[in-house]
Amino acid sequence: MSYLSHRVRRKSCTLALLSISLLLSGGALAQKIDANAPADKDRLIREITTPSPPKSTWEHLSMVLNWGRGKPYDDTVKILQDYFRTLPAPVSDELTGLKKKLQSELVFVKGGEFLMGDFGPEKSQEKLPYSANDGAAPAHPVTLESYSIFKHRVTYADYDLYTRANNLPPVAISKGEYFEFRFPDYPVAHVTWKQSRDFCTWVGQVTGMPFDLPTEAQWEYAARSRGEPWVIPSPAVPVVDGKYNVEQLDSIISKMEENGTSPEPLISRPVGTYGDNKIGVSDVFGRGKEWTRDWFDKNYYSHSAAHDPSGPDHGSLRSVRYATDSRTRLVIDRTGLAPDTEKGDLGFRCVLNQSEPDGR
Repeated sequence: MSYLSHRVRRKSCTLALLSISLLLSGGALAQKIDANAPADKDRLIREITTPSPPKSTWEHLSMVLNWGRGKPYDDTVKILQDYFRTLPAPVSDELTGLKKKLQSELVFVKGGEFLMGDFGPEKSQEKLPYSANDGAAPAHPVTLESYSIFKHRVTYADYDLYTRANNLPPVAISKGEYFEFRFPDYPVAHVTWKQSRDFCTWVGQVTGMPFDLPTEAQWEYAARSRGEPWVIPSPAVPVVDGKYNVEQLDSIISKMEENGTSPEPLISRPVGTYGDNKIGVSDVFGRGKEWTRDWFDKNYYSHSAAHDPSGPDHGSLRSVRYATDSRTRLVIDRTGLAPDTEKGDLGFRCVLNQSEPDGR
């Protein structure tokens, strides 16, 4: 059995054991927290609006959503849905605060040339591919103009201000299970490609600057700290003799998740949980996926433009990029999803397409 298939098999077994453990511990915990007590509106709203919630906050909500039955469960979901549906339009101070927050979190990415895609055959000591991903090859030189990118993925707090300002329905409230990971500083999820790009366009309107979703090239160049030849974009993973100590990869990610701010780290965590890369972009190591602007074609790299590529002219899938979270999912890997896809671990961030840092 190859190392890759062994690792996939071992990871599947680990997840299965984790699920059984959670089920058993959840059943015991449900006996301590009365998941079928009458819904407490004030408590539920206090819990769902707490950033980076400690276990003492999210535990009750998680138990009700997983173990509650009948009227208590239905009332809980309705209270939370009604809360988000009836939020008023933001006042000017809220919009000013969002504008300042997003601008302060911009990371300037000086343009340059890099080798995009799986550069293993060209750069690794063994001259072998790093990735088994179908669309990551061939590596090809790309030159980009300078731009800026959001340090973090867009959060629920950010996105809720956008929907409130534009009289749009709130996202991620249609199912009770979505509320388990819908805290203010968690990355927004269950958003389509259009919903993601519309947010970036709106930020551009609010700020008067050219914001958009990043192209695949912009995303990878920033994630790899201006295209450095590393597939694990985190200083937390040691490099010995030019090679990663990949045996520590899982334990490093697990340690980053030990702050107790989520009932299940495989789904979502507060933005910033997995730290920054060398230029200050967060969570390109760890868990999660992000929309990019491009149409997806697994063969695009064989004929990509060399200067500021923006993907194929048309297609049926939009490109999605991964944070490195294992040997089987790397920052150079890519996939395509239907534009109307909504997933619990799929979010986005925006770029500012101007060649100088935002002066503010």
